[in-house]
Amino acid sequence: SVCSNISFTQSNIVTTCFMPSNTTDYYDYDSQDEVTYLNNLRMLYMVGYLIICILGLPLNFLVIVTACYSYHNLKKTINSMWVLALAVTHLLCSAFLPLQLVYAWHQFNWHYGPALCKVSSYVIYVSMYTTAAALSLWSVNCSVTSSKCCEGLRTRCVSHRMSINKLVILSTWTLGVVLSSPSLLSRELRYTTLGLQCIDDYDTEKEKTTDEGLRWLIVVVLFRFMLGILFPAFVMFINCCLARRQHRDLDGTSKRVICLIKVAYFVCWTPLLFLGLLQITMTTPNLFKYMLPAATVLALAHCCVNPVIYLTGHWNSQPEYSLT
Repeated sequence: SVCSNISFTQSNIVTTCFMPSNTTDYYDYDSQDEVTYLNNLRMLYMVGYLIICILGLPLNFLVIVTACYSYHNLKKTINSMWVLALAVTHLLCSAFLPLQLVYAWHQFNWHYGPALCKVSSYVIYVSMYTTAAALSLWSVNCSVTSSKCCEGLRTRCVSHRMSINKLVILSTWTLGVVLSSPSLLSRELRYTTLGLQCIDDYDTEKEKTTDEGLRWLIVVVLFRFMLGILFPAFVMFINCCLARRQHRDLDGTSKRVICLIKVAYFVCWTPLLFLGLLQITMTTPNLFKYMLPAATVLALAHCCVNPVIYLTGHWNSQPEYSLT
């Protein structure tokens, strides 16, 4: 699971995923040191989310406009479709981050109701799964359509390629929506020592911690790490090996851009997903006081990293099937 904190209280299991909600439950905030820690945590989230919003919202919108213009007025390429799909995904995720920024500003007290509490977390998981699926299927698509065995089929089916890829892109969004459903089900409003917080509660009984809640948490942790990191890495590695065997002559700029997009995803998301795994196996919560919040901000920074890569990499429409 991608969790900023797991707190075992006397009442239930409370987990904070991608949000600073309940990171502070470990500590007694009557002490000056812990008050300082809470203020540092708030500053980390507020500054981090502010930068992501300032960059993510306008830059993703600019990428969408650029990709749409390229698709409709220049040469229609498969690459521009995938760039557009990723930009829409990240723009949606960035659009909900102001809620988290204000949440941190108000001392981690939620004022927007249970519906937005669920949705604000849900769209972040949708972004993660959709990006992982999109990058994986993009690699598969390029590998298959550029192989010699598909050369004749590609020549005969030019008119259907765009429609097929549109369906594939829609399937990535569908996967993201479905695979993110555990967050939608577990996200709840709970009263803690800090007030009314929007947190992940995997327990089925509010009055006590249950084995079922612990098992459900472990399943979600493993599920997200496997489908968010291991599976995409495996798919991209296999397709990279196939590309080398086919000796494809890749355009330098396009190759760098696509490579950076993939690397950026793993750099941003792996720390948070891996720390979530460590957290369920270790009993030293102080170890995660700053690591998990920093990893949370890094994961969400992926929303603004991709458009920076597109725009600084001078994205252009290269031959459609030259990218892995």
